[in-house]
Amino acid sequence: MTRVTQLKEFLQSISFRELTLSIDLLVSIYISYFYIQRLVNASAEQLASVSRLSGLLLEVLTYSVVLMILSYLLLAFISDDELNQPLDVREKQINLIGFKYKSHILQTGICIAIFQYQAEANGWGPAIEYNIPHLPMHVMVGAFLLAEIANYAAQLYKGRTGDIYE
Repeated sequence: MTRVTQLKEFLQSISFRELTLSIDLLVSIYISYFYIQRLVNASAEQLASVSRLSGLLLEVLTYSVVLMILSYLLLAFISDDELNQPLDVREKQINLIGFKYKSHILQTGICIAIFQYQAEANGWGPAIEYNIPHLPMHVMVGAFLLAEIANYAAQLYKGRTGDIYE
């Protein structure tokens, strides 16, 4: 079997819903990688620059919107009007499970960011070993990106295993 044949068989074995979630997951992972790569490769002056941070957040937002629109258009092109069909009861339950994980991660990230901000504002000492300017903002963006990845991954896992009642 060639790789092309294996890829065709794999694509035929998954549902359209799984394909949609997989594409959204890959887009979220790419955007997270892009954001982390830009932070790691930045110098101390670049990390401290508010204009660079604003530019980075704008880039992340732009890539997110463009990639999600392109994936939606691609899926709309290859689907047989499946994007417009309402979710059934099982799919709604799987969505709720993904949203549950997403909300827990977002709440935790916001709490950590607020604590970090309060620690910096009150001079309680560096909350971490390395001094990273605008750390609460990076924590919130990281929590959002991690929550998106967890949401899509949980939906894919629960949809594939069928274990929707925890």
